[in-house]
Amino acid sequence: MQSREFEEWLAEFQQLRLPLWSEFPDLELYMDQVISEINQWLNPLLDVKITKTMINSYVKMAIIERPDKKRYRRDHLAELIVVSIMKLVFPLEVIKQGISQALANEVASRAYDQFVALFNTEIANINAQLTVNEFNLKEEPLHIVQKVAVKSVIYKLIGTKLVTLEDSDSI
Repeated sequence: MQSREFEEWLAEFQQLRLPLWSEFPDLELYMDQVISEINQWLNPLLDVKITKTMINSYVKMAIIERPDKKRYRRDHLAELIVVSIMKLVFPLEVIKQGISQALANEVASRAYDQFVALFNTEIANINAQLTVNEFNLKEEPLHIVQKVAVKSVIYKLIGTKLVTLEDSDSI
């Protein structure tokens, strides 16, 4: 395996961040603008792009809210980011339930920013000691679930990169 290449990738990966609610445009967007905005944040992280078909499917399945007159707001952007990340490790129905639970306890902006803070902290601390199994069982179950989910996504991305590097070595 090309450990130097992996170390460089990991260092860049640790610098990636999801946007906070306040970083989203404060105006309604049309589909093409939504796709551009979301892909700007997700493509460096996940190396995938969200499409119009995906968004329409999420709306049809009621995973994200239906847009108002084909215009999308900040809450749509937040939901799309969460769904895009979490679908790496969870079925869409579980993601839908998780979003519903999070929104039952918090306003959308705060629920999203809590998720982003957890995600950004975890990704920045990948190599830190004592981060892998650090759970406080006195926390709310939803918060523990979010921690597990975020860790699962991040370590899945790392594992995928390692396998990709290993495959390129054997060519």
